[in-house]
Amino acid sequence: MQKDAEANLQIGPVNFEAYDRSEEGKTDRDGGEKARSGLSRMKRMGLLLTSTGSLVAVSSLALDLKDNVSSLMVGIGTVLFLIGALLYIKG
Repeated sequence: MQKDAEANLQIGPVNFEAYDRSEEGKTDRDGGEKARSGLSRMKRMGLLLTSTGSLVAVSSLALDLKDNVSSLMVGIGTVLFLIGALLYIKG
């Protein structure tokens, strides 16, 4: 009796995979992309650049670097932020 109960409780990897995935996030068996992704590649790049630009600008101000270096880093951070915002809006 106990062996029958254990046999019914075991889930093979194939069955587990079928129950674990939702329909929206499934990939096709050939290794293709997901059926529906949340953000496009351009929007993800835009978010990455805006985050990096903000981090560079704020950290250069917080570290209180020399005037020339600080203004250069703030300028680079601002340019990255603006490029990222444009990519996000365009995507």
